[in-house]
Amino acid sequence: MIYKKYNNGIFNLYTVKTDKFKTCHMEIIFYNKFDENNITKENVLSEILSYTNKKYNKRKLVVEHLQDLYNAKFMGTTTRVGKVRTINFVYEFIDPIYTDKSYLKEVIKFPFDMIFNPNVKNNEFDGKTLKIIKNLKQAEIESIKESPLRYSIKRALQCCDEDMPASKMLVGNIKDLNKINSSNLYQDYQNLLNNYYCDIYLVGNLNMDKINIMIKDLFNNDIIKNQKLEYEYKLNDKLVSKKIEEKDEFEQSILVCLFKLNNLSNYEKNYVMPVFNSIFGSGSLNNKLYKNLRGDNSLCYNVSSLYQKFDNLIIVPTGIDYKNKNKAISLIKKSLKEIEKGLFSDEDVENAKKSIVNSILSALDSPSDICDNYFFHNSVSSPLLDERMNGFDNVSKKDIINLTKKIKLVTTYMMRGEKNE
Repeated sequence: MIYKKYNNGIFNLYTVKTDKFKTCHMEIIFYNKFDENNITKENVLSEILSYTNKKYNKRKLVVEHLQDLYNAKFMGTTTRVGKVRTINFVYEFIDPIYTDKSYLKEVIKFPFDMIFNPNVKNNEFDGKTLKIIKNLKQAEIESIKESPLRYSIKRALQCCDEDMPASKMLVGNIKDLNKINSSNLYQDYQNLLNNYYCDIYLVGNLNMDKINIMIKDLFNNDIIKNQKLEYEYKLNDKLVSKKIEEKDEFEQSILVCLFKLNNLSNYEKNYVMPVFNSIFGSGSLNNKLYKNLRGDNSLCYNVSSLYQKFDNLIIVPTGIDYKNKNKAISLIKKSLKEIEKGLFSDEDVENAKKSIVNSILSALDSPSDICDNYFFHNSVSSPLLDERMNGFDNVSKKDIINLTKKIKLVTTYMMRGEKNE
């Protein structure tokens, strides 16, 4: 794979030239600091800009054109990385080597037509299209409680620290959705162009110098941004441990434990934490949480630990019977204590490393994972995949034991299912 950066002032193009895939993968990423007030608007924008445009002003026309482009795929999505919010336009298309000569120009042109030539008249988005998008988003927002686990995790984060971006409902809310109309959404669109950074990532077997020239001609924006963005969110050092219990009409009770990570080094974040987390609760069925809560005590169907690198958190959620709440909390604490005391083997460490390296090897077979890796490398200096594989060699049992001293339980949250009394 040959990596190259093209600095074009108003946007950067990052390319990975490889003949490993028969398709090409492009991501056009707009990003800015996380703002709770913009969540719903960003969700609607990502959807409407990938739904229709001025030329293809009906969804049917967009679908037909994508089919003409050898069944290309184009979608808009939003996500959060710590204190930064991104709007991603993801595009997959067949390698032009398998098509006619006119294909390359048409296929590269399409996503920029969608983004920079939206279905707008007199500075207003098309009302009928917006109504469809708002209905889709309303259904998505209203479905949040269909996942008790997901909802409980958000409530736990809100109770822990209501200011942290991770605590916000990223699907948005009905109140903000109802405020959106064709006119103010166009203003939000202008804000996107004027104030958000943009990076473009492209993986495929293409003449990247030629593609860069093509994209510069198609990128219809000339505003350079200079604002510095911070990605990492740190919980207050004076945060007091909390125990919260709430009720809802769920079949099962959900327990969520939040662990704060204190002043981890880059080495610990990138290498020691993934190995620790595999042993603690994200690896095989031999991990501590699974063994202690399910294997030995049959308290739950499943339990896991989620490492949130840019939020400096570990989240441990599990569905249990309410009567087992105290025992489950005790066993989660016990699982961490066992690692702190070194009650795990060198074989556990090596197995965790092998599992992580295997997942990295899988990522090297995924164009989207390759794009993600370069995005994080360029944004927050995360190691590249090849470097990551080698970096785990030096992680020792002692490193993992020392890491546990920087982990503190800060919130124990119980969503008590009323149907689970």
